[in-house]
Amino acid sequence: MSKSIKIDQPKLIVGEGKEEKILFSTLIRYLNIEDIQVESYGGKSNLGKFLKTLPLIPGYQQLQSLGITRDADDSFAAASMSVENFIQSSLSINNLKITTLILPDNGSLGMLEDLCLASINYEEIQCAETFLACISSCSNRTPKNLAKAKIHTWLASQVNPGQRLGEAAQSGCLDWEHPAFQQLRAFVQNL
Repeated sequence: MSKSIKIDQPKLIVGEGKEEKILFSTLIRYLNIEDIQVESYGGKSNLGKFLKTLPLIPGYQQLQSLGITRDADDSFAAASMSVENFIQSSLSINNLKITTLILPDNGSLGMLEDLCLASINYEEIQCAETFLACISSCSNRTPKNLAKAKIHTWLASQVNPGQRLGEAAQSGCLDWEHPAFQQLRAFVQNL
């Protein structure tokens, strides 16, 4: 995780996992921003460990701004408080600007997949929901995470159906200009 990276940009965004790293990196390229590095902290349970070791990472002294993202999951308030507690207990802030974004929109329940679903054509999402309802009625099986199931169903309908969400973003399947991404674009641009 943090031991194998080197900070070589003045701004750093950290996200929960691989999909966030790929998706945020793709958005940064789309916005033509060259001074932001993106890394993963390996899941929400590892954020505290990552932040504690962050000052030990080569290049940390040149870091000017840190953006921390995390999924709200079932509670925006709990996720936000968790991130703030990790910041307070793990980092000596000094002159480091720290910004947080709790996905999907810094106020709602959900995750990265919910943010992406909000940007997709409503009729396409209805088709994914219809498919999942059909599977559920035939099998008496319901996905634990409906947002992930919907996004994977939508991804399966793409020209290259084997892609993960980050890869789909790289190949242009997401519309970065969609209003659903406005807050994420602002988070990146104001870092």
